[in-house]
Amino acid sequence: MSVRLLLLDQIKALQADGHDVVAVCAPGPWVESVRSAGVEVLTVPMEREIAPLRDLRSMAALTHCFQEHKFDVVHTHTPKAGLIGPIAARLAGVPQIVHTVHGLLFHDRMTRLRQSIFWIPEKITATCCDRILSQSQEDVERAVRSRLCARSKISYIGNGIDVTRFAPQTTSDRSEKLQEVGLSASDFVVGSVGRLVAEKGFMELFAAAETLTNRYPQIKFVVIGPRETDQNDALDNDYMDDLQRRGVVRFVNWCDDVRPWYAAMDLFVLPSYREGIPRACMEAAAMRRPIVASDIRGCREVVVDGETGLLIPPRDVPRLVEAVERLYKDRNLAVQMGERGRKHVVENFDIKDVCRRLCDFYAQLSAGEGTDDGEPLHRSALSG
Repeated sequence: MSVRLLLLDQIKALQADGHDVVAVCAPGPWVESVRSAGVEVLTVPMEREIAPLRDLRSMAALTHCFQEHKFDVVHTHTPKAGLIGPIAARLAGVPQIVHTVHGLLFHDRMTRLRQSIFWIPEKITATCCDRILSQSQEDVERAVRSRLCARSKISYIGNGIDVTRFAPQTTSDRSEKLQEVGLSASDFVVGSVGRLVAEKGFMELFAAAETLTNRYPQIKFVVIGPRETDQNDALDNDYMDDLQRRGVVRFVNWCDDVRPWYAAMDLFVLPSYREGIPRACMEAAAMRRPIVASDIRGCREVVVDGETGLLIPPRDVPRLVEAVERLYKDRNLAVQMGERGRKHVVENFDIKDVCRRLCDFYAQLSAGEGTDDGEPLHRSALSG
């Protein structure tokens, strides 16, 4: 899923720039979709959650994979691949090892002890890598301050979306989509998109929905995303079924094209605990939707508080209720924030700019490999 939804644009840009790119990921239903897009895929069993014995087997499999294919670069993404991938690449003797940070595991609202614990895997990754890229400007500064790595080792790459594809005029009338979940165009629709796990702040969103739907019958909540039953912080299915049965929240399983759902929303909410640069916020803002999001690294870069949306403390249900209520009551403000949000995303989070920076970075790596004429690297693996 990460390769297909988060990395495909970057892979295609590197291919267009002359690089031979291979995606290495866990097996699953998205593999054929990536292959059909013209990308070679190698599968290695990997668990998202910590599983020491299985992780050791995954590391051994990755080491064998990297040795067999003789990659010039291994470039990892996501926390698990970012932990075991660089170690495997170092054991395999890969010349260049790169990791992209999609949000540091430790964040400011953790206790000092928890920050120290989650700092350790990030430090292992940083030590094993030759270079680190970060989607977030704030994460660059945090990595240097916390002594994860020297400033010379980490660079800003950013994150972005196709701002042409995510544009209001690309979708039809919202009433057609709302009919699928029993809602009408006259409802005030609060939406969210993401994996249904506690880390995304959904328990707080559901609590806010209980309060707001009792207070304002016109406010309706719709959540789009897959149920992650194999995750440690997966949400309880019986609880979500009860919310749906009582009409507090409408749940929609994952769909390939979320644009009609963004268009159907009046307000987008992401009360997450930790983010890199939240893609869903970028997509919703590009569709001219005002955003309510957590006041955390990553979200602060996408949402300009008071201008394109409202930032609230994570895990703060009363403040979440207050923010949604404010934009429900002041529709003009909500519309103005949506307009400014699209402008902000177009100017700062265009995937074309991210791909350009990535290709420039790989050109520097090529030069560092001793190719005086700047020839593309022979073969690189992106591990997710």
